[in-house]
Amino acid sequence: MYYCLKYVLNSVILIVLCFSTYAQQIHFLSDHFKGGVTGGGYNPGNVDLAGQIDLNIPVGSTIRKAYLFASATKHYNHTDFPEPRTIVINGQTIGVSMEDALYNNYTDVLYGSQPTYEMRTVVKDITHLNLSSIISIVPPIQIMPPFFWEYYILVLYENNSFPPVAVDVFINEQDADSLMNYPLTTSMVIDPNNAVSLALNASHFCDNIQDGSNVSVNGNLLGLIGGEDYNHIASCTGTTSGFYYENNTLFGLGDDTPTPYMSGSDALANIQNYITNTQLIDVNFVYQSNLGPRSNPINQLFLTYTTTCAPFDVSVTNDTTICQGEQLQLLASSANPNATYEWSVPAGGSSSNPAPGLSCTSCPNPVFSGDSSMFYTVRIWNNDSCSVVRPVHITVKKPPVLPQLTTLKAVCGIASGSINVQQPQESGVLYLISENGDTLAKPLNKGQNTTQGGLFGGNYTVYFQDSLGCRNDDSSFVIPTSNNTVAGFTVSPQSGGAPLEVAINNTSVHAQNYNWYVNGILQNDPFTGFVADTSGSYQIMLVAWQNDASCADTAYATVNVYDSLIVHVPNVFTPNGDGVNDFFSITTNLEVNANLVILNRWGEVVYRFEGNLQTGENKLWNTPATDGVYFYKLTMDNLQLDNYSLKKEGFITVVR
Repeated sequence: MYYCLKYVLNSVILIVLCFSTYAQQIHFLSDHFKGGVTGGGYNPGNVDLAGQIDLNIPVGSTIRKAYLFASATKHYNHTDFPEPRTIVINGQTIGVSMEDALYNNYTDVLYGSQPTYEMRTVVKDITHLNLSSIISIVPPIQIMPPFFWEYYILVLYENNSFPPVAVDVFINEQDADSLMNYPLTTSMVIDPNNAVSLALNASHFCDNIQDGSNVSVNGNLLGLIGGEDYNHIASCTGTTSGFYYENNTLFGLGDDTPTPYMSGSDALANIQNYITNTQLIDVNFVYQSNLGPRSNPINQLFLTYTTTCAPFDVSVTNDTTICQGEQLQLLASSANPNATYEWSVPAGGSSSNPAPGLSCTSCPNPVFSGDSSMFYTVRIWNNDSCSVVRPVHITVKKPPVLPQLTTLKAVCGIASGSINVQQPQESGVLYLISENGDTLAKPLNKGQNTTQGGLFGGNYTVYFQDSLGCRNDDSSFVIPTSNNTVAGFTVSPQSGGAPLEVAINNTSVHAQNYNWYVNGILQNDPFTGFVADTSGSYQIMLVAWQNDASCADTAYATVNVYDSLIVHVPNVFTPNGDGVNDFFSITTNLEVNANLVILNRWGEVVYRFEGNLQTGENKLWNTPATDGVYFYKLTMDNLQLDNYSLKKEGFITVVR
């Protein structure tokens, strides 16, 4: 669906713009409660100076929900968004990282015709912080992208002395362009008899001389916005809206005014007079200048209003952190037993799979089984026109990094070994499990070297568990020991045909105790040999020690035994065609490679064969010239045994 706007200057049509009503924004939050809503922004640009955000939180109010919105920004042709950093709000430190980001990548064009920046929205629930009407904010030290900036704090406060208020938060996922259209659908029916607040958190609106944007609502021009806000320091940081809404009334903060218009850095407007549909609001931005494909990105849009919908209580799972590989049962409920539920991933799902990682999308309590951090929203419907939207952030904590370990060897049989743990990346507990199952738990402090002594030599299993209970996979390390016991023995022969008599010679040094095993079966000591009756591999192991079995050394050997080669060569055959003993045949119990030569009484070769003989009878010669006695030479190589040959010679008599 498309519609067009006409902007008129001095009775001359300046431009006609047509827009698609396809929505390119995320409906992140909607709520309805007794109290008020306040918000304000601060953008430090590319400097790290502290700033102030003015809010309004009346005395006697309770913080219902508070969010920090920020933009994670990188150069368009770079691959990485910023590393985790910290922000200080009213003296309280919070961490921000891409774990807190939505999947709403959008671009901005500052220079030329190619995108300059790529951005994603980071959202932090800061309800737990000590907030007030004056917010001090200290950004991280950062000079060039990638960085976090464009901060906006939205606070929902409860106060039973005020009538109910409704709020909708929309987050951009549209690439910045000279023409941008945001069709917003509110979760609740707007009551146009009271103020309707439209507040913006925008970026890069350098001024309203040639870099501003004309803003219109439902085809009504609100004005031209651009320029730094009252609390912004760096140039071209753009405009944000400072406001609060309570008792059905909109108030401006800072340099923002609650009028039906916007102008310069005043990006707040009461759009009550422009409401034509009680749930659909079209907001449009038209870039001011025609100097090139420049644009002004929109980060968030906030609608605050009164509604004819009746309040209804809902409950949704709080933001939760789980360990990678775990599942989480999400919980959503409503006081209305007929409520319906819609789960989705903001900008990360699809029409066929709107909430990847969840077991269902229309049930109240799906199971999360994803392997990475996710933002979900759940829309809870009270009836066809009244609903609320709640965000849920699930942080999937990756396994902690196992600190680097170095060891000092132990004297064999004495607990004199130790490990040194070098500067773990986070605090937690290191678990050491010895070969006999003894477990030692060693608390570790982030960045602090730690030594654990009193360890026997041997193999240990180790894992590190953080304060949340997440742990890495089991690893292993060895504390070496000083031990002069050397186990050793010789076997003779190392291979042969069954039955094979094997002799064992113990060559161990510095040992007094011996355990012998053949194919895992303990043998009597002293063990000097055995007879291998059947073919196969015989694994011989010797465990030798002097005084303490924990100081044992081990030696191994393998004896390969094969079936013996059995060959039958006849001394007479009768090639008379009666079907009985017509061939000179060789019978063997194994496959062999054979070389056969038959000579007559004058030493002339009358038959020769070279090739493989199969197991069983092999019919070879049946066409002698005359009866009589012949001489044969037969050489056979066993295909199973290396360097094993069998030679036979003899006489055969031919009788017809």
